[in-house]
Amino acid sequence: MERLAITTHARNIAQPLNLAREHHIGIEIQVYGYDPDLLDGDWRDLVAQHKALLRGFEGEIALHGAFYDMYSASIDRQIAALTRKRYLTNLHIAAELGARNVVFHANYLPALRHPRYLQDWTQRQVAFWSDLTDEARRLGLVIALENMWEPEPSIIAQVLEQVGSPHLAACLDVGHVYLYSDSLPFSAWLERLGDRLAHCHINNNRGLYDEHLPLDAEGGIIDYQVILPMLRALPHPPLISLEMEDLKDLARSLRYLGR
Repeated sequence: MERLAITTHARNIAQPLNLAREHHIGIEIQVYGYDPDLLDGDWRDLVAQHKALLRGFEGEIALHGAFYDMYSASIDRQIAALTRKRYLTNLHIAAELGARNVVFHANYLPALRHPRYLQDWTQRQVAFWSDLTDEARRLGLVIALENMWEPEPSIIAQVLEQVGSPHLAACLDVGHVYLYSDSLPFSAWLERLGDRLAHCHINNNRGLYDEHLPLDAEGGIIDYQVILPMLRALPHPPLISLEMEDLKDLARSLRYLGR
């Protein structure tokens, strides 16, 4: 059976944590990425609250880091420095909460079609993540780079290969593949990223925008009867996070999975 988790970007994680405990699965805490104001405010108090709630929790713990307007490949050193500061804060929060995986976005911009863009972007990403990976190694964490607007998997795969660290891996978001991929089949993404896949987000959408619907949503374009066996067949299964905002959608998807 797959390694499962549910996501929540609520500040109060009590209810999703109860759901995770009930189903003996993990939890991915996303508020430290989804709430930018938090990182300039009372995040230490919230970490203390979360640590208390997580006491005795036996499931896997993951964290989603900051992503709004973050740009690790910026040629502006001050922008890159701010991104690094946010990410370092996320890494230390993850370590304090006992997380293993920390998800970040690489934020490739496919609309920039200059022939040098990808080459220069990759070079700056490799330098940025090589530095962050040293801190992740020290803290016992794995950074998982999530595909967002990347049209094909080699964009992230090349960064992972050039950094060459077990503490930098991939997070494959299935919904993003179906929304933003260049018509590549899902199997091509798995084949390219499979050996470096540590984390996976699953949800459904209707092909228009990132809706985070339940797996069996009416009108959903993703057939998880096809996707799930492919994920389960991987030799090193990733942590699979059900990424939905509503507890009812999470519970519905867990029933779909037979959990």
